[in-house]
Amino acid sequence: MKISDACAWLLQRGVRNGPYGLDRINFILEELENPHHEFACVLIGGTNGKGSVTAITESIMAGCPDYITGSLTSPHLVNIKGRIKLAGRPLPDKYWIEGVERLLEVCKVMDKEASIGHASFFEAVAALAFWAFREAELDLAIVEVGLGGRFDATNATNPEVSVITNIGTDHQEFLGTGKISIAREKLGIVRKNRPLITGEKSPEVLAEFERVCKEKNSPLILCRQQGSFELIESRADGHFIKLSNESEPVFFPLPGEHQLENLAISLEVINQLRKNGFEIPDAAIAEGIEKVRWPGRLQWIPGTPPVLLDGAHNAEGIAMLANYLEKFPPAGPLNIIFGALKDKPLLEMAGKLAKFGHRLCFVSPSCNRALTREDFADSLETQGWQWFSTLAEAHKFCQNDAGTILITGSLYLISDALRMFGQNV
Repeated sequence: MKISDACAWLLQRGVRNGPYGLDRINFILEELENPHHEFACVLIGGTNGKGSVTAITESIMAGCPDYITGSLTSPHLVNIKGRIKLAGRPLPDKYWIEGVERLLEVCKVMDKEASIGHASFFEAVAALAFWAFREAELDLAIVEVGLGGRFDATNATNPEVSVITNIGTDHQEFLGTGKISIAREKLGIVRKNRPLITGEKSPEVLAEFERVCKEKNSPLILCRQQGSFELIESRADGHFIKLSNESEPVFFPLPGEHQLENLAISLEVINQLRKNGFEIPDAAIAEGIEKVRWPGRLQWIPGTPPVLLDGAHNAEGIAMLANYLEKFPPAGPLNIIFGALKDKPLLEMAGKLAKFGHRLCFVSPSCNRALTREDFADSLETQGWQWFSTLAEAHKFCQNDAGTILITGSLYLISDALRMFGQNV
């Protein structure tokens, strides 16, 4: 089997269909002799920021020579192989090939047995990651929850530390209406007698966190930036911070005020891992912060004009982007290319963006849940947005009379942009 064959087989598995639960992933893992029991795990959920917290924590752990670490994130932006990393680098092809060969036999049984059901793409990738982590003799896996928490395939793990970054209003069609319902689904990743770390601020939501943690005798750790580091200066390309055990300032290259909150959460994860026996040097923390990369989130692409990419795929993400644009106004005029899925609050998101834009362009992302031309005409066209069939056409149009181009919205659109600009992530 070639690596292209392995990736193609995974991609054709399709999305998860109901009934929702952990039965399928547990069946696969049992057939693989429960690889997820062989390594320590941090499980990171939340509405926004969970990918950034995963990337920061992974970058710090990659600088610890005594440990082999791996990570599982989603979605991938350019290549499926970007989802699984080992020691901070993409998982070697041999694991993808051997893992798929193992999964082929398991999934043949599942596909034929209606009582078990068809394994989805995400379930297969999660199982492959856990199998590969065992084969690589991993010490620690840093795992990002895909959707929700309670029924997500990643919740088959037994994390020693759980994280819920925050609670937003995304995916209400799956997780329930309102933040409390969504919180209950995400709180499914909490384990008895093991800590939950969160950056959530809403008193109403935190009351639900406290209730669940009390039931499970799990310490609830409220993370705030002030106790983790001192902010020296924020810039358009990142932040200078002062760590308590470092004499010189450290540059944190993830722009945006929200990334400081994500950094505080990551540092608390590191603190908990230290309490659990992991020896993590101060130098690894400083080095990991300086080396962290998380493509497609306030990422600048040099050029004339320069391009800013940001996967602000929901209302909360657009609010964070708007805050960044107000604090660090790009060279104008700012031409905006926006693309979002039809299950998002489009009018709210587009309205917040429009006030920053000179030219307002909409491109339908490459996804079956994307806005159609008819949907667009009924909604955004009346707000001054202009429809383009492809990102390349919109980009060409925006190059005229632009100081900066912003491409934002769905991560599917950001994926297309990264490919267009030749960014290999």
